[in-house]
Amino acid sequence: MMRPDPVLNDMNNPLISVLIYDYESEFLEKTLLSILEQTEILNLEIVYLDNPGMGDGWQKAIRFAYKYRNIITLHRKNIHDPKSELYYGIFLSQGKYLITLTGNNSFSPKYFKKIIEGMEHDPLQRHDQVIRKFEWVKPEKIQISKDRHSTKGQPLVNILIFNYNYGRYLRECLDSVISQTYQNLEIIFSDNCSSDDSWEIAVDYAERYPEMFTIMRNRQNFGPSKNLENCYHHLRSKYFSVLCSDDALEPGFIEACVTSMEKEKDIGFAMTHRSIINDAGEKQAEPSFYNQSCIISGAEQAAVYMMAAVNPSISQIVYDFEKVINELPTGNMLAYRWFSQRFLDFNLCAEYNIAYIKEPLLRNRVHAGNDTASISTNLIDIFGQYVLSHQFAEIAQGHTGLDKAINRLPEALAKVGRLCIRYCIRSLKEKDDFTAFRYYHLGLAILPELQHDTTMKKLSRYWDVGADEKAAMVSEFIREENLITRAISYPPPPGFKPLNPYLAGSHETPE
Repeated sequence: MMRPDPVLNDMNNPLISVLIYDYESEFLEKTLLSILEQTEILNLEIVYLDNPGMGDGWQKAIRFAYKYRNIITLHRKNIHDPKSELYYGIFLSQGKYLITLTGNNSFSPKYFKKIIEGMEHDPLQRHDQVIRKFEWVKPEKIQISKDRHSTKGQPLVNILIFNYNYGRYLRECLDSVISQTYQNLEIIFSDNCSSDDSWEIAVDYAERYPEMFTIMRNRQNFGPSKNLENCYHHLRSKYFSVLCSDDALEPGFIEACVTSMEKEKDIGFAMTHRSIINDAGEKQAEPSFYNQSCIISGAEQAAVYMMAAVNPSISQIVYDFEKVINELPTGNMLAYRWFSQRFLDFNLCAEYNIAYIKEPLLRNRVHAGNDTASISTNLIDIFGQYVLSHQFAEIAQGHTGLDKAINRLPEALAKVGRLCIRYCIRSLKEKDDFTAFRYYHLGLAILPELQHDTTMKKLSRYWDVGADEKAAMVSEFIREENLITRAISYPPPPGFKPLNPYLAGSHETPE
């Protein structure tokens, strides 16, 4: 039979999650058929959890998931961890009620339907196999693995990769993690029900490197924030990095970041410089933000964050999990989709120092289909930065020693206005006159004195001249140094400490 897609918010017919974990594989196919072919409970989803001790259950579950694409969420952990499987399963489940099946439990639709109807009418009713999700209490603290080290004593690092329809880049991304000079790595991969070959690629890599992968596939696209949150719930390492699936790491990325944090204990995160790559993988160099590798006090870095993002890509950072654990961003709101990591980084600077590595150890892909392009066309990059400046100043007020960040608010808002010039000209370069026109007027709204700026005076004429003169004006703007892209590196903030060349691949001389 053709099953209807699950409906999340049906008040008269609540969604039921059937959570299958620690299940004997020889009974799995029969059980899945009994769930999917019955007609008593129609509004349901299946969440299947697998681990290396479950025989061929994973292959069976994948076959069913291809046929019932929007019904089954898949999860496979790289180690047998039965104590935490219920925790993961409840998090991945969307239903109001969860029917739990373990061992060789059978599924009796009439029986479970009766139980759930009783629980709907009686809030005090309980059942061993049926859980009300809203009553479930998340563990207070995630336990960090202390004993999982390689023979060289390297602390474990988790690489979090959240993906939707980036199969064309995914092999390069995964290969770049597997080929790291740092060996003690685990990949936590979550796919948001991609319609391309992403899932097949992830399954292939997980089969070839089973001890290295935990992989999940949502039964439908629940949004990028929820997809990344899947990964956060599996963090168990000392350090972690969030890697966008269209980006790739240089071989020494993890080693350089971890080395810097192991040497300097009061560091919340380490950040590297990036190189930009296009759809074809062609590199475009850009100056590093700081002109040398260094340790920067959190207060000084917070003041810099008032003025500039420093790391345009979230993939440039490795975090110390123990210092981040209470700050992990969650939620699927618009602001969190694009700016959650910015909040995380600023909050960490309120408590800890940071390490900056000037080598371009990330290949950051910029293309028409990613969020960078999206937020530019809808002006969110400017609106977001305007709001962030206010919120950063407010966060800083709750901490001692961040007066410099607080006092920079007027200067930060003025810079947001001037940034509109850069985005306006970038849009003209892309022949998007409509977006450029909006950036032009947004800049004047944020910073009215821009009307006296030389470049803005030239731009004011753009929309009134012919095509040839427009092309000549754009060419002139593009040639002007530091106008549409940053063309210089900055010295580190006061009080920095040089990060000497114990870093992998670093051959710099501190300035």
